[in-house]
Amino acid sequence: MKIGKTWALPAALLFAVTAGGALAQDSSNIRGEVRVSSTRGSGDGYFKESVPVIGLRRLADGAIQDILVTSDSRDSEVRRKEIHAMLEAAIRKADAAGVELVTGSFELTPVTLANYRELPLRMGRRSDTSEVAVVVKTKLAGPADSALKRIDGFIKAVPATGRSLVEKNGAMQLTIINPDQYRGPVVQLIAEESRRTSNAFGADYGVTVSGLDRHLVWNQASENEVFLYIPYSFIVLPKGA
Repeated sequence: MKIGKTWALPAALLFAVTAGGALAQDSSNIRGEVRVSSTRGSGDGYFKESVPVIGLRRLADGAIQDILVTSDSRDSEVRRKEIHAMLEAAIRKADAAGVELVTGSFELTPVTLANYRELPLRMGRRSDTSEVAVVVKTKLAGPADSALKRIDGFIKAVPATGRSLVEKNGAMQLTIINPDQYRGPVVQLIAEESRRTSNAFGADYGVTVSGLDRHLVWNQASENEVFLYIPYSFIVLPKGA
C-alpha cells in the first residue's frame, strides 16, 4: 500500500471514494466537551449523503437539553431576582440529580454559583418577560431515554420563585469530550479500508489516500451515538501507471 503518492492515470482502473461534511462539525483541536449536531438528513437516518462510510461510531459522552429560565413579573428587577433565585436553586440541586448546568453554543462551560449571574438576561418571547438560556447536561451510559428522563425529572424538581419557571427549548442533543483524541483511530480505520480495497484488485494495484490533513468531523449517528470521520478520499490504480 502506498499513501501520499500520486500516479498518472492513462487507461487505468479508477476507484474513488470521496467524503464531505459541510453540515457537520470540526474539532479545531477542541479539548473540552462539545455539542454534536442532531440535524437529520432528508431520509429516515441521521447521516448526510456527504458523510463517508469509513469512520468511528461510538456512544456519546453526554446528553444535553437547552432550557429557558423565565419570569413574567411586571417589574424587570423582580424578574431578574426571580430568575437568579431559580438558577441558584437549580445549581444546588443538580449534583444530587445526576446533572450539571452548562452554557455554550458549541464548547460547553460549567455554570456555577460563582458565575451564574454573568449569564445574559434577555427580553423574553412575550411582553414583560425576561429569560436566561442555560443547558442541562447529564452523562450518557446507555439508552437516550434514561438520560432524558433524568433531565426531565430534574427540570420538574427545580422550585419556582415568584412567577419564574423553566421551559425546555428544543430537542435533546448529544455531546462528546475531546473529539480530537479519536483522530488516530479514524486514520487507522481509513488505512485498513483503503488497504483492503486495494488488495481486492490484486498485487499489481496500489492506493493513494488524500484529505488526511483535514479536521476531524463529527455528527449524530443515532439517538445515543456519534460518528467521527475525516473527509478523506482514496484512489486505487495500477502500480507504476
